[in-house]
Amino acid sequence: MNCNFDEIIRHYFKNAEYTLEAVPFGLTNTTKVIEINKQRFIIRIYNSHIKTIDGLELESQVTAFLHKAQALFEVPIFLPTCNGKDYVVMRDGSLAAMTTFLEGKLPQLSDIDKAEKFGRLVGEFSFRMSEFLMKKGAYMGISFHKMYNIHPLANRDSVKSFFADLPFELTSERCTFYQAMITEIDNSDLNLEVLPQQLVHHDLLIYNLLGESGKITGVLDFDFMGMDAAFMELTISLNHIIQESSGSLDLMEAFLQGYGNVRKHASFEFGYLRLLTQIYFVAVLHFYIGQHYAKAAIESPFTFMIDQFERNICWLAEHDVQIQQLLHKYVMETNAT
Repeated sequence: MNCNFDEIIRHYFKNAEYTLEAVPFGLTNTTKVIEINKQRFIIRIYNSHIKTIDGLELESQVTAFLHKAQALFEVPIFLPTCNGKDYVVMRDGSLAAMTTFLEGKLPQLSDIDKAEKFGRLVGEFSFRMSEFLMKKGAYMGISFHKMYNIHPLANRDSVKSFFADLPFELTSERCTFYQAMITEIDNSDLNLEVLPQQLVHHDLLIYNLLGESGKITGVLDFDFMGMDAAFMELTISLNHIIQESSGSLDLMEAFLQGYGNVRKHASFEFGYLRLLTQIYFVAVLHFYIGQHYAKAAIESPFTFMIDQFERNICWLAEHDVQIQQLLHKYVMETNAT
């Protein structure tokens, strides 16, 4: 593997001595911390199934935009190669890149103050991305509502084959639940096209954030960036709060209060919370199915995600009135009808 990294580094530095360190993240891509001349960077070889040149260029544009916008959080910035490119095409066709290294540790969601700060971070990120203007005809990533396009190896036929011949034990109740959610999505009378659209991170979880001195200071992992319903960003992080807080309404309120301090939505968007939740979880499950066909071990994350899916759907149904009240209290546009 060091030979591969040698190939990448030669595009950035000439005759450089370096050391490589493992990282606690980067399950999708091959990622290392590299130190050269007492400076640390992130070096990454991308998963060929989910990262294209178009996707890399979009990620580079977004992170450069956020850096120039002087947001209250940092993002990794792509280093230019010796030829001025933001990425490397390796001899075997793989894509690779180096980015700046951000200091920080995994934030926590252990109390109301931390939940409020997480909400504020998600709100600011969503607000900043609402100001990112896409050029006409530009690549826009993949929307999660295109659930059979999330991974090139997870189309309708391969997803059907996966459930017809499961590679690991999955209870009939889980399979039935999945099918029920697919049917509900397909039969929904809600029109997704009326929702405001913008670029969405799709993975704003604490595992992709960095914190220092009690503040959230960095946003990582833009692999799933794509045009989607603006309300999807809130939906995904709200579901993360449900999971991480074991369904605490107090932490949920703090999260939504923090989010609403910097980002608002029209009240009609709130009615899409259940549908967007279903789309999000199904999209992630389909991604794992694609990873299975790419020879990755997915049993643990797949079963964890489908269990979380069922728990969260039940929790949202049970607390629908309270959540809608909190959304209207903290997140609703003042001029919304």
